[in-house]
Amino acid sequence: MATTADLLVILGRSIRISTYHGLSLQTRYNSTVRVNPNYPQAVALMNWAKENKAALLSCPSEKTSTSSSIAPMTVSTGAQQLLSIAETSSAPSMGVLSVDAQMAILDEFQDFCVLECSGCKQKKRTKDRKDFDCPKCKRTTALVPRCSFQIDLVDNTGTTTASISAELGEKLLSMTAEDIFEITCTKRQSLSLNHVHEMLSDRLFEIQLRKSSWASSNTTHATLSILSYMEKQHAPHTPTDRTSKKIKPLEISEVEVMATTTAAGSSNAPPKFQPPTPAKKV
Repeated sequence: MATTADLLVILGRSIRISTYHGLSLQTRYNSTVRVNPNYPQAVALMNWAKENKAALLSCPSEKTSTSSSIAPMTVSTGAQQLLSIAETSSAPSMGVLSVDAQMAILDEFQDFCVLECSGCKQKKRTKDRKDFDCPKCKRTTALVPRCSFQIDLVDNTGTTTASISAELGEKLLSMTAEDIFEITCTKRQSLSLNHVHEMLSDRLFEIQLRKSSWASSNTTHATLSILSYMEKQHAPHTPTDRTSKKIKPLEISEVEVMATTTAAGSSNAPPKFQPPTPAKKV
């Protein structure tokens, strides 16, 4: 029988998730696992577990069970605080942040993909896709391209750089990782990003970021990675908007037509008029 002590919060970083024959987790070379970490999200989740421990402890504990009649529960730790770009630098590391910002790709000459082991997903500093002996997988494996690049986030408080990769990066570029590798590595050409610049222009996005940090030589480094993004709806245009249409002054012919219809409006019959004959050009 499960007890309160079995209710743990486990934080995994750089964990590979697979849905083959159910849900499975696999560590990588840079994976980290922490039990009951002292982070605000973890504390909120633990408090939720304590409040719902009766329902959690009543769940079947048989490890061999492949199904359950109990409906899955959705864990909600409350809405995340919206931060400005300037505030992300002082936010706690190893956390998830939310910002509203515009996105732009300022570095068009960066590498937009990397090659990684098809097994352990470890990145390799090469552009040659030939098979190699992976020391971690302990077998001969192939290198596969993975979309990965840097993107700039901008709001009225500042600018920061975040990484975006995998399916999110492919969606933003409207290209697959194979297409990117073919253009940048095989053909050695630059990507055409005009359509991306046009798509991102003057658009505001709600972005979730993961902040990670590490220390080296008494210096702490921090990076931001995009977990998700969604375009926010624009506010309706006001008459002072620069895109609003200007009022077109009436031409003389239109004034004459209006006067004719006004005079005819005194009768019950609907006003009838002939359109003015356009002036002949000399």
